[in-house]
Amino acid sequence: MHPSCAPSPRRWLAGAWVALAATAAPVTAPVAVQAATPAPAAAASPFDPLQKSAALSSRAQAGVLLSVARAGDRIVAVGERGTIVLSDDQGQTWRQASAPVSVTLSRVSFVDAEHGWAVGHGQVVLASHDGGQTWARQLDGLQAAKLEMAAVQADPQASDEHRKQAQRLLDQGADKPFLDVRFFDRQNGLVVGAYGAIFATRDGGKTWRSRRADVPNPSGRHLNHLLVLGKALYLAGEQGTLFHADGLDQPFKTVQTPYAGTFFGVIASRQGDLLAYGLRGNVWRSAAGSGTWEKVTTPAPVTLTGGTLLADGRMVLVDEAGKLLVSRDSGQSFTTVSLKQTASFTDVVQTRDGSLVLSSARGAMHVPAATVAGTAPGAAKP
Repeated sequence: MHPSCAPSPRRWLAGAWVALAATAAPVTAPVAVQAATPAPAAAASPFDPLQKSAALSSRAQAGVLLSVARAGDRIVAVGERGTIVLSDDQGQTWRQASAPVSVTLSRVSFVDAEHGWAVGHGQVVLASHDGGQTWARQLDGLQAAKLEMAAVQADPQASDEHRKQAQRLLDQGADKPFLDVRFFDRQNGLVVGAYGAIFATRDGGKTWRSRRADVPNPSGRHLNHLLVLGKALYLAGEQGTLFHADGLDQPFKTVQTPYAGTFFGVIASRQGDLLAYGLRGNVWRSAAGSGTWEKVTTPAPVTLTGGTLLADGRMVLVDEAGKLLVSRDSGQSFTTVSLKQTASFTDVVQTRDGSLVLSSARGAMHVPAATVAGTAPGAAKP
C-alpha cells in the first residue's frame, strides 16, 4: 500500500493473514443440512450486531461502502455497520434500506432485478426478494459452525484437520466474515469467506450445506472472491489461491499461478481470458485456453480491490489509492482514467446508461460514461 494512503477497507476486511500452503485433499460428497433456527432475540445481547438492526442515517451513502451491484436498473451498495443504500437514478442520489443486522457487509450480488444476497461479518447471509428494499437473515456464523460439524459427522471420509476445523468453529462462535456471494439463478448459489469457508444452497438460501470437502484447501486459506463464468466457477484468495470447478456441484481443482500473494478478485473478458488481481498492483492474465499466466504492468504498486467487464468489452479495475484503470485489449494493458475526486475504492459496477458507480471509503461515487470513454474531463461525483 502506498504510504500516503489510508488502509483499504477491502484489505482490512479480507485481510492477508498467514496460512500454510494448500495441498491436494480427497473430495467427498457434501451433505445438505438445514440451517439451524436462529436463537430468540431475547437470548442475545442487545449490543450483538447480528441481532441489532442497522442504524438509519441521512448520510449513509457517504460512509464506508465495500461492494456495489446492479439489481436491474437499480444500484445497491453495502458496507460498514449493516449499511445498505439504493439508487434508482444510476448512482446520482441514494436512500437507505433497513437491514436486520449491524455487522459490516462485505459483498452484495443480484441474480436479477428482484433477487439478491449480501454477506458479511459474523458469517451473515441476507436475502432480498424486492430489489434490495427489504432484507431477511438466512444464515449466520453460529448456524454455519453447526453445519460444518454436521457435515463432518455425516462424512466417514472427513479428514482429521476438517474435524478439528469444525470443532474450532463451534468453539469460537460467529467471529469470521463471509467475503463473497454469487448465484447462478434464484435457487443455486455459493458463499465463501475467511479460513476457507464455503457453503452452497439449492433452494435460494432456505438451507445451506458445507462445500469445504470439495476444495483442496486443507490449511483454510481465505477465499475472497467468486467468479461465475458460464457454468464454470473460479475462487480467488490469499497466497496465490485460485481454484476452478466445471459446475456448481463439481469439485474444485487448484489452478497453478506464478503469484504467491493475495488475489482479491478475478474477472474474465468476452473471449474468456482471465484476469486475477490483488496486492501491490499485481495483475496476472491467462489467455483463454492457454493454461499459462503472464504479469500485466499496472501504473503503480497499489492494491487492486475491484473489477468488472463493461458492456462494450473493456475491463476496468479500481485500487485503494483512488485510481480507475481501463483496458481496451482484454486485459493486456491498462491506462488510468483521470478523476477530479477520488477515494479508497473498493468495488465498481456499470449502470444501464454506461456510467460507473464505485464504492469507497467515502461512500458511493458516480463516474459519467463520457469520462470512462475518455471523451470528457474527469469527474467523480460523491
